[in-house]
Amino acid sequence: MYNPEQYFFPLCPFRFLTGWLCPGCGSQRAMHQILHGHIAASMRLNLLFIPGILYVGVGYLSPVLFPKSWPEMRGRYYGLKAAYVSLMVIVIFWVGRNLI
Repeated sequence: MYNPEQYFFPLCPFRFLTGWLCPGCGSQRAMHQILHGHIAASMRLNLLFIPGILYVGVGYLSPVLFPKSWPEMRGRYYGLKAAYVSLMVIVIFWVGRNLI
């Protein structure tokens, strides 16, 4: 597996144009670190990457693992309110990572 810090990968268009990090910046390097067992290094590169992967993973696996309770879970954890909360968390993370 290639180290994304040493080889050519496309640059983030938002970072290229503004010089600021977008919410996804560091995700490719974070995944590389996770695959090599470096969880702390992954969190330093993109703090939302692991929680995001877990959230999406649970969303995909829940209908299979919990078929009876999935309709209730879908409304509670993956409904419109959850989308707004997720969007707010991403925007706060986006602004915060560029100010700190």
